[in-house]
Amino acid sequence: MSRASPSLEPLRQIARAIPGGMALGRWLRRLIDPDLRAIHNLIRTEGERLFQPFPDTFEERYPALFDALAKRLADLPSPRILSFGCSSGAEVRSLRRRMPDARITGIDLNPRALAKARRADPHRLSSYRCAAGPDPADQFDAILALAVFRHGALETERPDDCSDIFPFARFERAIAALDASLVPGGWLAIANSHFRFSDTVAGKRYDAAALDLPEVRRAKLVYGPQGRRLPEGELLPVLFRKA
Repeated sequence: MSRASPSLEPLRQIARAIPGGMALGRWLRRLIDPDLRAIHNLIRTEGERLFQPFPDTFEERYPALFDALAKRLADLPSPRILSFGCSSGAEVRSLRRRMPDARITGIDLNPRALAKARRADPHRLSSYRCAAGPDPADQFDAILALAVFRHGALETERPDDCSDIFPFARFERAIAALDASLVPGGWLAIANSHFRFSDTVAGKRYDAAALDLPEVRRAKLVYGPQGRRLPEGELLPVLFRKA
């Protein structure tokens, strides 16, 4: 979720004191910032297909996980990798440093973020597509969905039941689509999700890799298949191999 600057807090306090002030402030920010306008349009037009709408990311966000994946793909001369919800391509560029010959595809619904990704990464083996999911004909050796299966409203409101905001069924459907595009023996990385991969139907066909990544694995806000909020602190696997 996008984080507001602390320096704007006095202005936010004034806006809260004025009827309609917060809504006016959000409208003015969208008027000024084209990236915020793009996010607002996505939420309005792609709400049923969109997961995390905010494209905040940075390179080397999950270095130990990237290292672990590169090690497991080292025997493949040109592994096929999907960055699901690639945003501005920081994840793709981080993977490229470790696997220079990999064929990496990034998909996202945010066209402005994708334009930034293409400008920052002209590599001939990198491609970026505006899509909600992989093409059914695509097949990958590894798929990453990191900080994608979450929703800003859940983080803000922290409801006991997520069903009205982000139902588990949407997560289940997305996982099924990713599973269909992953080759047998392929690797799936899921981290910072509001749901557990092991609760899905597809998850029963995967083995979790033993990785010591407590800063990535510790559950902060997670919901079960019935939409109910689960206790925090559980260490969740983040890298799985398809049987």
